[in-house]
Amino acid sequence: MPQGFPLFSTVVLIVPACILAGGLQAQSQTAAPPDAACKVTSVQKTSTNYENAGTSSLGDVAVTQLDTNGVYQVYIQKHGTTGFQCITCAAHGGAPGVNLNKPMINWHPSGEWLVVGVEETSHDLSWMPASWQRGFLQSGIWLNIWVTKPDGSQWIQITDFNSAGPANGFVGVSFTPDGKTVVWAEIVNGNIFVNLFGQWKLYMGNFSISSQGVPAFTNIRDITPAGARWIEPGMFAPDGKHILVSSDIGMTNAAGQDQFALDVTTGQVQNLTNSPTVWDEHGLYSPDGNKIVFMSSYPYRSNPYSDSVLFLQTEFMLMNADGSGLEQLTHFNVPGYAESQPGLTVAAVAGFTADGTQLLGAVMGPNFTTTNWIITFAGPCGNRPK
Repeated sequence: MPQGFPLFSTVVLIVPACILAGGLQAQSQTAAPPDAACKVTSVQKTSTNYENAGTSSLGDVAVTQLDTNGVYQVYIQKHGTTGFQCITCAAHGGAPGVNLNKPMINWHPSGEWLVVGVEETSHDLSWMPASWQRGFLQSGIWLNIWVTKPDGSQWIQITDFNSAGPANGFVGVSFTPDGKTVVWAEIVNGNIFVNLFGQWKLYMGNFSISSQGVPAFTNIRDITPAGARWIEPGMFAPDGKHILVSSDIGMTNAAGQDQFALDVTTGQVQNLTNSPTVWDEHGLYSPDGNKIVFMSSYPYRSNPYSDSVLFLQTEFMLMNADGSGLEQLTHFNVPGYAESQPGLTVAAVAGFTADGTQLLGAVMGPNFTTTNWIITFAGPCGNRPK
């Protein structure tokens, strides 16, 4: 059962696909530009380890954690309470099976709905060891989109990749701040011998509630930018128009994915990082929309293997919303720092607290081990007074 969890703004902790850790070391190279409020004052490991966690607009906290049978379940801590309750650990009508993994969660902006990635009832490669399968599940493979009430009383399955279409999993889901529009990506071809991460499509739809109170994704359309084979939505900016995506647009190697800002109203794409030999992923806006935090192998770009799947090593990076002012926040792969870790370490994803003074991050080490970290700034780095 999860223990207490700090009340952070919505943070989705998704671990990158199929990464193995070893013992290669490299030296950090980036220099931080001056920004007093964004100076890191501490990087501390928490006593709890969640791969996915998020706080709703109503203050409810959702986390995913393995149960005693090694299955990912969803736990909710209601606002004003101290304990977590599992909403997927017992069978009841309409809910997904207890034996199915639920490793992904995303809050709707209203706080009244929770999107859950639920494992398909059957899928290929089920013969693989459970720990190996988790690497695929954490990356969206074999998952269907479900929507539930925070107390687990109502479950609606949005996609059914078993019965129709080429897709066999998703990543996302991201909502506009008003909760009316939803964006996600589906894998449509898993041939990794042709495309390193497979081929994905980005979709946008309307989030609607029927007169009977049933949620649905409607008016679905393909908004995949030209040239994208791998694409993963991050989050919308406060303007509700621009969404961050990790993608290989215009690249020959998807491992060199960049951070892009996609205007969903015009289709215009802006490359924010422009580093095709560096792994840039999981970008998230600050609450005020002026900063972006993301994971990157940029500090280790002199090492030709640092952006490869087998030898990936990354740190949390910060930049302005237009891609300027790049700053390295952590040093997990560099000896001599408080947060230094043994072996190759992947700073996977981090998100701002509502007041912009801290980040909550998920970090992956050898054998898919995950730890959570709190990065504290000198001031309100991500939520400046207007």
